[in-house]
Amino acid sequence: MRKGKIFVATVAASALALGLAGCSGGSGSDAGGSADGGSIDVFLNMPTGSPQESKIKELTAKFESETNSKVNLTIASSSFEDDMKVKMASDSVPDVFSTHGWSVNRYSPYLRPLNDRPWAEYVSKGLDKVMYDADGNIYALPLEYSTTGLLVNYEILDKVGVDPDSLKTWDDVDAAMQKIKDELNISPITASGKESNAGDIGNYIASGAFTPEQNEAFKNGDFSTELWAQGVTSHVQKWQEKGFFNPDYVSATLDDMSRQLADNTAAFAISWPFVLSTAYEYNPDANLGFMPMPGVDGPYMVGGEGVSAFGVSKTSKNEELALKYVDFLAQPENAKPFLEAMGAYAGLTNVEVDLGNLQPSFDKYVAGGEIPTMPFFDRLYLPNGMWNTIITTTDGVINGQMTAEVAAQQMADQYQTLYSQQK
Repeated sequence: MRKGKIFVATVAASALALGLAGCSGGSGSDAGGSADGGSIDVFLNMPTGSPQESKIKELTAKFESETNSKVNLTIASSSFEDDMKVKMASDSVPDVFSTHGWSVNRYSPYLRPLNDRPWAEYVSKGLDKVMYDADGNIYALPLEYSTTGLLVNYEILDKVGVDPDSLKTWDDVDAAMQKIKDELNISPITASGKESNAGDIGNYIASGAFTPEQNEAFKNGDFSTELWAQGVTSHVQKWQEKGFFNPDYVSATLDDMSRQLADNTAAFAISWPFVLSTAYEYNPDANLGFMPMPGVDGPYMVGGEGVSAFGVSKTSKNEELALKYVDFLAQPENAKPFLEAMGAYAGLTNVEVDLGNLQPSFDKYVAGGEIPTMPFFDRLYLPNGMWNTIITTTDGVINGQMTAEVAAQQMADQYQTLYSQQK
């Protein structure tokens, strides 16, 4: 996908100043007004008060000092998407903003392609399927490579004599789960009913459950209830019926999932690697990692463009400065401390990040790019707004309140409603 045309947009109409409902703050510099080097508006999506917020403010202050410029930096979290919808509707997008997984499918009409930037040659090949459009254009700096798979407690697998590399299909995983339950009398899989983990389970399984042709049908208005039941919710129903889920699922949090993996009372989870990082805090001697998930076309990782991906508006009033800012963040000496502050993988191959106990999993399954990273299913193949339905229907199956077929039918009903609205 990288061979497509390189396109450089010209500067167009001036973008309006930011007027935000979210939490905002300066870059860390007390300078007021525009400096000699010009000014840009930067709107980023990250948790307020987080290590990454502190680090981005520090880096932005450094950029201002080096370029004699002013960066009007605003940080938002829960309000970010609503704020961006307002800005897109009024053609007033910021000069630089977070694309948080949607650089191609939602924001590309507003963004300048960045194929010509010095960091573009270092974009991880694992991001090919999710960050490039049909013409080979990339619209955001993927500072963070957001990827995950099946979280695994290797010590438990070793106790029951299961080689993790032998788990090629869901049948293989199911057999390992049954062996764990029978021989160790523990719950093979841990999940959280208190947070959105049920949605992760359904969404991540769906990413590798269908053929390319079936995926395109989902994308273009044809939601197959039968396919969703067979490919996604039937797995969850089987695990529920066999008692594979943790008994405290309804009340469990992501932190509880980490504790169960750390305490060797769970063998698998379908969630983010930070659950493993937290588990290592509870038990530094644990033997945990992640591995690919089984798919119809072979093993795959799931993820792609993370929250920390930054695009440049094609109508920026100071495009040159906006590009300098993004290029500055891509420099290894700047990207490395930012990513380590948030415990994230690098989307650029020339940035080395120490991932601690998770580094072996990343090196084996992600770094080489041989195992494809499939996009989050709802981002690419379902209409906007389906995420909550994935959560509620998958949760209903885990709780035993829905069958695989009933859950799939509810998905289909909501799909048709939302798909008709986006036409």
